Amino acid sequence: MMEKSTLQEMLKGFGSLKEVADGFQITAVQSLRIWGMMGLVILYKVFILPCQKNKKKQLFDDLGSLKNLTLTIPRNVQSKSKREGYFLSNEDLDFFEEKGYLPPFQVLSEHEAEQLKEELQKEFSCDFHGEIYLSEKIEDIEKRHDQWQIEGAGLYQALRIKSLRDLFRRPQIAERLASILGDEVMCWRSQMFHKFPGAGGTIWHQNATFRESGKYAKLQPTQKMDPAIIQLNAWVALTDCTEENGCLRLLPGSMTDARMDYLYSYSQDNKLFYLSLQPFSFSYMYTLIKIALYGTIFIKSVLLFRTAVELLGEDYFDKFDVVDVHMKAGECLIFSSLNMHASYPNTTKEDSRFSAVARCTPNHVKVAPSGVDIYSTAEGLVEYKLPDVPNFQVYGKDTYGYNKIIDD
Repeated sequence: MMEKSTLQEMLKGFGSLKEVADGFQITAVQSLRIWGMMGLVILYKVFILPCQKNKKKQLFDDLGSLKNLTLTIPRNVQSKSKREGYFLSNEDLDFFEEKGYLPPFQVLSEHEAEQLKEELQKEFSCDFHGEIYLSEKIEDIEKRHDQWQIEGAGLYQALRIKSLRDLFRRPQIAERLASILGDEVMCWRSQMFHKFPGAGGTIWHQNATFRESGKYAKLQPTQKMDPAIIQLNAWVALTDCTEENGCLRLLPGSMTDARMDYLYSYSQDNKLFYLSLQPFSFSYMYTLIKIALYGTIFIKSVLLFRTAVELLGEDYFDKFDVVDVHMKAGECLIFSSLNMHASYPNTTKEDSRFSAVARCTPNHVKVAPSGVDIYSTAEGLVEYKLPDVPNFQVYGKDTYGYNKIIDD
């Protein structure tokens, strides 16, 4: 029997792009828009692309420069006296430099995890008492299409919910983060994830500065630092996480190759050029454009991953091994956002997976001020004003003054 490639292993639980596109409906008007966009791609591919050899060469030159990134964590971040707590040893730091994550560790008891989960679900059930940080327009669209979930509604809610802030400030988490990021660590965005029975998986992705589907990077370092530690996730399981209910998956060491992250941003800035580089057939291009225009954020991530693989080649991943991260309720996983990660679909009938995450960065990183951003909805791309929210300190004190920090 032929051995599975890394890519085949990564795509366990995911259907083809066509199956993804067939999973949501569009209107006749939206279909006409797709055909119009497809006409533009054809014209571009036939008449303009042949004249853009330099642009194509520049793209692949830029990608080549992102293949062998380094990650070096200063060993003088913390004093010897601090190492007696939960600060990382040199061996731990060596592991993180090589793998881009720390193995799960206990931070809450099972009872504490259950209590916090119930508190967060209760908050969501009453729409967080009207304190939603996405725009009302997006909320209305999501509710109209029965897609309003805690993943969107729960953005930044740790600013309101003290028990969440207290969780991420526990020394088991905070001191480990400080070992890697330095003596001033803040959370710039908190989130919650609730994967219901039957929910699909989240496709592989990586992120350094969190541009996402917006117009600019949300994290802007003011000091030289390796891309892999611009942002770390402290991901806390509030239920057991298994392959069946949708546990996280990692590609350890992949934070040294940022080509996928680069293509995510590049494809948004050069839509016609990027689409014209893809293999062409009418059915395939219709599928790509349908997802690009009307897929939600997680569905659009499938498109970006699949099309990036077309450009990078299927052997792009063969130097890495997939790790499925099984976790117990109350355990925390710290990992670089630039380390490629994904999650399985939830194939159970009644077992939900629930988690909370703090996205953390050093205080010398500027969080982009409020402005216009873009959100993917079932009715297309929607521009909205980024919430002008503060951050909260996870470890140490802010001496830079670049960002708003709540005083609590």
